[in-house]
Amino acid sequence: MSAKRIFLLDASSYVFRAYHAINYLTNSKGFPTNAIFGFINMTKKLIEEFNPEYFVAVFDPGGPSFRNDIYELYKANRGEAPEDISLQFPKIIEYLEARGVRVISMDNYEADDVIGSLAKQFGTKHEITILSGDKDFTQLIDKNINMMDTMRDRTVSSKEVVKKYGLNPNQMIDFFSLVGDSIDNIPGIKGIGPKTAQDLLVKYKTLNGIYKNLNKIEKPRIRDLLLDFREEAQLSKELVTIKTDLKIPLKLEDFRIGDPNLIELNLLFSELEFDSFLEEDREPAPKKSSNYRSIITKKEFKELLINLKKTTFLSLDLETTSPNPVEAEIVGISFCYDAGSAFYIPVKHEEETKQLSLDYVLDSLKPILQDQKIKKIGQNIKYEVIVLSKYDIELSGIFFDTMIAAHLLDSSLQSYSLDNLSRRFLDYKMITYKEVTTIDKETIPFAGVRIDKATEYSCEDADITFKLFELFRKKLEEADLLTTYQKHEVPFVLVLAGMEKTGVNINTKKLKALSKEFEKFIKDTENKIYQLIGEEFNINSPQQLREILFAKLKLKPFKKTRKGKFSTDSESIQNIMDQHDVLKEILSFRFYSKLKSTYLDAIPELINSRTGRIHTSYNQVGTATGRLSSSNPNLQNIPIRTLEGKRIRESFISGNKDSIILSADYSQIELRLLAHFSQDSAMVNSFNLNEDIHTNTASEIFNVKKETVDENQRRIAKTINFGILYGIGAKRLSLQINQDSKTSKLFIEKYFDRYKGVQKFFEEIINLTRQRGYAETILKRRRYIPSINDRNFASRASGERVAINTPIQGSASDVIKLAMISINSDESLKKECKMIMQVHDELVFEVKKEKIQYTSKRIMEHMENCIQLKVPLKVEIGSGATWADSH
Repeated sequence: MSAKRIFLLDASSYVFRAYHAINYLTNSKGFPTNAIFGFINMTKKLIEEFNPEYFVAVFDPGGPSFRNDIYELYKANRGEAPEDISLQFPKIIEYLEARGVRVISMDNYEADDVIGSLAKQFGTKHEITILSGDKDFTQLIDKNINMMDTMRDRTVSSKEVVKKYGLNPNQMIDFFSLVGDSIDNIPGIKGIGPKTAQDLLVKYKTLNGIYKNLNKIEKPRIRDLLLDFREEAQLSKELVTIKTDLKIPLKLEDFRIGDPNLIELNLLFSELEFDSFLEEDREPAPKKSSNYRSIITKKEFKELLINLKKTTFLSLDLETTSPNPVEAEIVGISFCYDAGSAFYIPVKHEEETKQLSLDYVLDSLKPILQDQKIKKIGQNIKYEVIVLSKYDIELSGIFFDTMIAAHLLDSSLQSYSLDNLSRRFLDYKMITYKEVTTIDKETIPFAGVRIDKATEYSCEDADITFKLFELFRKKLEEADLLTTYQKHEVPFVLVLAGMEKTGVNINTKKLKALSKEFEKFIKDTENKIYQLIGEEFNINSPQQLREILFAKLKLKPFKKTRKGKFSTDSESIQNIMDQHDVLKEILSFRFYSKLKSTYLDAIPELINSRTGRIHTSYNQVGTATGRLSSSNPNLQNIPIRTLEGKRIRESFISGNKDSIILSADYSQIELRLLAHFSQDSAMVNSFNLNEDIHTNTASEIFNVKKETVDENQRRIAKTINFGILYGIGAKRLSLQINQDSKTSKLFIEKYFDRYKGVQKFFEEIINLTRQRGYAETILKRRRYIPSINDRNFASRASGERVAINTPIQGSASDVIKLAMISINSDESLKKECKMIMQVHDELVFEVKKEKIQYTSKRIMEHMENCIQLKVPLKVEIGSGATWADSH
């Protein structure tokens, strides 16, 4: 038999690596899936790249091994695996078996021992590749056995072991016996590090050789350590030695990968909601059994109109030509007023079936759509509001948005799409947009979809929205949130729709001129980088940049990526800036390149041809904290305090010569909310007396009088004040204020000594969140934080930081939401100004010049009085010809 290549996967370690590589991920029912998703991606890539014929996945059996009998404290400091990863192991094994991969584990033995025994058993006749990043496997390597770490794209042979450790693979057991392993709690010889261990083994070959030649060791300290810890060294050798003599009754053919079981794989992928993994040739889903009807004739339409006029609750869904509501044209409309039944009115489909005209349908529906008494329901109903407004229909009676209701109930969900909500709360998988708009792998517009398919798809949307409305309404009532929802969340839909419809006027000449200027600066910076390096390379390539910085220039890296490579992100480069002049230029190159591509070049392309303005899309459920996110363009990321950001803001101008831009910005709203929640007397008094909170904090931590606080001391205090809101630690603070960790820790201690109520509030909110499982904002919007009870320290600490931050940042978004609703409802302002942007804590308006004093006063009153706190809210107002001038 000719030699074959056998792949042995250290599966347990890959699961843990996948778990830590991907942030918290669940399916719609809350089952954790991050480790499964990462593991499947890893193995799929591996199988596609190497196409292995023989492949086996080896797992730890769970529980203690024979090593715990030898040494009770073996791996004692690891603790139990987090519960969410333990739940995922069975699904990973289920995936491997359905994929045709042999899975092995042995009671009382670790995966290392099984892999070691298989490697030795088959390694005499075949080539063995151990798939792992565990250094312990270096002891097994020989001419037929190597190790591959696919996550670091690195293969380890005997040559690489010698290069890295200066030792042969057969010396690695003794090396590990000397240095020990803190992760596995293997004692080794305390005081002997890798360099000393290497020197000893180069000279005396083995551990036994070292002890036979103790009298020849010149350094008394090393000789004494070896004598004092001889038992520990021998114990460590037993613990680190991988078993290679286990009897595993398997033949080579037992490792051959079998054919995938597509039915089982698709069932698993559907359960986990990994839709991208579903196989193309899976069985078609059975047709949905619902009462969905197309409305084609006038007779059918008139019958529908009679029923629509009599209904109390009406779910509606528009099918259009674009996801951008300002540009979208209506293709069809669906309605549902009774769960399980829905109606679709096609008006612009390309098929020859005669359809009712759009004008006739909208004229007939307008009284119903504008009737306040008929309560309208939708999923992201803001979209329908904007689209219908283009047809001179003011959608009225807006009562419920399922997307926003879900976010109010739990702002921690991964997605608020209708499909995800349906799966999570109704256990129902919907038809996807891709399914109806794909023919022979080609995408068609919705107008090209057959009417019968469009009816099934669109009616399902309206029907599921209605069913979710019935469910979420009960949940809001049970949580005592229905009043809050209807009073604050629903009216906010109309506020955002108004802003999006109005849009923002842009000076494109200004942007284009600035783009050319930035382009020249970027090119000059690029040439400067090449001169400093001495060669040209792709600055945007992390791989090439890594090679230049750490291989060619030999710079000391700040940190590694999750894949174990030296990081070249901006934080890492900022922390090694003093090592080479080129680093400053690289950051400058990145900064200007991003501004140019994201704003200077992109914004002119987003201007609507009909209105001549950009119409940013605001997402009410875009963040877990409740802060608005925006897209096309993302206004939230334009730099605030830099000259370059100011120059971009100069292109945001009023729409006519009779108006100017007004900006109203909350001052220190998050700190004021912290004072309100914590009721800390020092902080409350500071705000009530209109004192500078940063100066007060600086005075305390630097132990100086307020009047002698300098600008640098105030800057550090400001960093601490805001950092505390995000649970900042001494290490992170030290990086931000350029101080050592000890000093930063002292500053934090002084802060909490000054504001004792803040520390008490943090402790109380963490305990309350741990009990309830969620934190909430001032308007009672919930954010579930399962990680706060995690056994894993890092995950638990992260959950605690989120618990602290949610009432603060989330409530800040609540306050500005209340202010926007209040301003929008002020009839005296509607003719004088238009709200055009919301960016963080700032509202931006287009205001008639002659009404600037009146509108400024009214806007300030609304913003400062929209909610009563224990400290006053303060708003800073400015105006000018451009957005930049208003600051």
